[in-house]
Amino acid sequence: MARYGWFARTRDWWQARADGRAGLPSLEPGRPVGTPMLEEFHQMFLARTHRERLRVDLEVSAMHQTRASLAARIPETEAALARTRAQLDGIAVLPDTDQLAARRAGEAETADDVVAARRAREHEATRRPLVDEGARLHAQLTQMRVEHARLASTIRGCEIVGATRVRRLHAQVMRRVSAYERHLVRRHPAGDRIGPALASQHPVVPGWVVAAETADPGATDTGPLPAQARAATTPPWGSATAPAARRAPETAAETAPDAGAPTHQE
Repeated sequence: MARYGWFARTRDWWQARADGRAGLPSLEPGRPVGTPMLEEFHQMFLARTHRERLRVDLEVSAMHQTRASLAARIPETEAALARTRAQLDGIAVLPDTDQLAARRAGEAETADDVVAARRAREHEATRRPLVDEGARLHAQLTQMRVEHARLASTIRGCEIVGATRVRRLHAQVMRRVSAYERHLVRRHPAGDRIGPALASQHPVVPGWVVAAETADPGATDTGPLPAQARAATTPPWGSATAPAARRAPETAAETAPDAGAPTHQE
């Protein structure tokens, strides 16, 4: 807290005694209901509050822009991931027997195991790009959500710091107001009745400070996440509603030590 020096203290005492001898504030109709000194304190606090608000806005403006960009990109990424999963749902994890036995032109005399290996590679070449794309979109979506939440937490921290600085400024101004009023009521002819008139001119903490202090710290705003529940239970390379025959290899892969990444069979 800034030091309340003797020069400022003496000035406040002298001004309080001068206003008290002049009968300010007056309780009579038509006369001033406040004092110039209290108005000066109020305007001084208001100017410092605006300066702190400007400082906070400069600190968080870039973060607000980034959050707005993420809020627009998250739904688009979710839609792209949903389309990729829909395409994967239409492709079995492994080709069935008929697909493995299908022969192309020139393979009439080719051994069955060679034909099956060729069909398996063709199937893998069709499905693998979708698996990779689904994993990439899933990782990108997770990163954007984490960044969106981190920015929200950082912005809240900046606002809390700004609110604390304003509270300190309010305490400093009220310290001078108290010293001024203590000498004013001793010199004022109606010192025992001017309390309400003095309180009406006290500096008031702005609403954004109260809002920053009373905000729920446990509420983590991660932006627009309409498909969050589905993404939490569905791997990026397939749908949880796929037929059981298609999910069998994936279920076995999920129980392996490295269940978080697509397997070579997929």
